[in-house]
Amino acid sequence: MMEVGLMLAHHCDRYVMRQGVGSYDGDSLEQTIARSRCHKGRLLYYFPRQFSKQTDFDSVSSWCGWHTDHGSLTGLTCGLFTKNSMEVPCPDSAAGLYIRTRDNQVVKVVFDEDQLAYQIGETTEILSRGYLCATPHCVQAPSSENASNVDRSTFALFMQPDWNEKLKFPSEIPYHQELIPPNGTLTFGEYSERLVDKYYQTTT
Repeated sequence: MMEVGLMLAHHCDRYVMRQGVGSYDGDSLEQTIARSRCHKGRLLYYFPRQFSKQTDFDSVSSWCGWHTDHGSLTGLTCGLFTKNSMEVPCPDSAAGLYIRTRDNQVVKVVFDEDQLAYQIGETTEILSRGYLCATPHCVQAPSSENASNVDRSTFALFMQPDWNEKLKFPSEIPYHQELIPPNGTLTFGEYSERLVDKYYQTTT
């Protein structure tokens, strides 16, 4: 997943350069990811619907709400559905990962078990000055009658800069402006911690 992610980052860099942006304000996405020691691999688990606190199972975001990842790129395997620890076919064709496109269309993401999918994170949007957009996404739970006790798992590789990597926030980035200091610069670690504080409303 890391090797393919680096190849994708290379093509992302080429795309941004073709937009006439000129050189990056710092290192390229590929260079930033390649030297980072801060990538994280996680198994994402979605509880069976009767154990979930979410009750609106017809909602497109019933298993995981709309959000963007704050790293650089997120690599994903396709969802694995199980029932009582045994693999089963997805019980509802509407269930699974959804993304929102630049023109505000909601699209279901479909790919096979021998394929990988990648989502763009906020750090890549920052680095590319908005020419690459972070991917809004959510997960819908199955709502069919035979979906009881069915859970979902997928492996995610969160590719992101080193904790001390400096990020320069361009004015084109519309969100989280309240987190950005006047000089427009934060380390990736500082950005991550401020986002956690924002989302979880922690107090110090």
